[in-house]
Amino acid sequence: MKMRHLMTGLLMTAFMNGMAGAAGADPIQIGVSTNPNSYGVAEIRVDGPTADSVYTEVRNETLDYIVSVRGDRPNKATGDGDLEIQFLKASPLDNDIMQTYVFVHGDVTDDWKNYKVSIPYVDPWSRTIVNDRYSPIKLCNDNLAIRKKDDRREAMLKKGLSFEADDAYKIRGYVRYPFKNGGSKDYWDVIKVPVKITCMPLDRPRVRTQSGTTGVDPKPGQKMKPTISEVALRIEPAQIEQMGKFLCPTQLKLYGRLETIREFTGKSIFVGPYYLSPITEIAMTKAGNRNMTGTYKIDWDKMGGLTTGTSAEPKKQLLSFKFNVSNKDGKVLDSAEKSIEVSCKKIKSNAPTAGDGMTTAPAN
Repeated sequence: MKMRHLMTGLLMTAFMNGMAGAAGADPIQIGVSTNPNSYGVAEIRVDGPTADSVYTEVRNETLDYIVSVRGDRPNKATGDGDLEIQFLKASPLDNDIMQTYVFVHGDVTDDWKNYKVSIPYVDPWSRTIVNDRYSPIKLCNDNLAIRKKDDRREAMLKKGLSFEADDAYKIRGYVRYPFKNGGSKDYWDVIKVPVKITCMPLDRPRVRTQSGTTGVDPKPGQKMKPTISEVALRIEPAQIEQMGKFLCPTQLKLYGRLETIREFTGKSIFVGPYYLSPITEIAMTKAGNRNMTGTYKIDWDKMGGLTTGTSAEPKKQLLSFKFNVSNKDGKVLDSAEKSIEVSCKKIKSNAPTAGDGMTTAPAN
């Protein structure tokens, strides 16, 4: 399969649906944002111990990407494809795509889905030498050194410096579609992905720099109360459809609530099974609360085994969701989690209207 160009911007569902018709049939397509400041692109954060020292460490434990995936089911395939998102060991300059690390399992459908891929940290690949990596620590120190006798050194020490490295890693979407008589066929799509390298400001306050919050420092010996006082998650049915002899929920509404005791700047996101909502930016100038919403589409045909003509009761689904609140750097500060059991209701002779026949119950 041909190597694809990186898609521009974070791949949102509505945008991708617009592309799908023009792209034509393709068993699998994957994409990652090319915007270095996007939430969906990994950032390497390089740091040092003091203002008058050099860079000594990479603070990352993982490289976090959001990979968007879709595919058109091949003719005569009997089901949706089984997906693996793989992190390739070979350099983007190397044509070898056989050695891989597998990080995500899922499915491929004609709708775009976002998957978060967390890869154990490794230095980026060189853009000029095959199978050679370069050190972000050295990159930051080299740039600090060339500013040694320059006014720009002070600016870098106080504000830091960022770089965008194209073609830093290589990711592959690999899908196997089932065919009749137990057979299958494999397809894949490979992309090169960028990374943002940030040389952090060495000349900065070292207290609460990663909290993403502001507030008056506590008195000596007194611990400051957390900025976030409550994070809550509520789930309700949003849409009902008739399937055979049953009324089944096809969409859930997710309600997230955040309360703070002082001003706060950060982000929120809903996470669920094979589901990742768009990021919501949060900027609260004082103590208060903020409500966020999201939706989740339920696929009964895939998960519950339901067909529209059956009289058999669809299987109940146990679904788990999280509402995460992070600081402006993407570090999760607090989270609310809820599991629910979703089921259909058999239609009686005087069938209720859609919306009366569906219930969700908290899971034990």
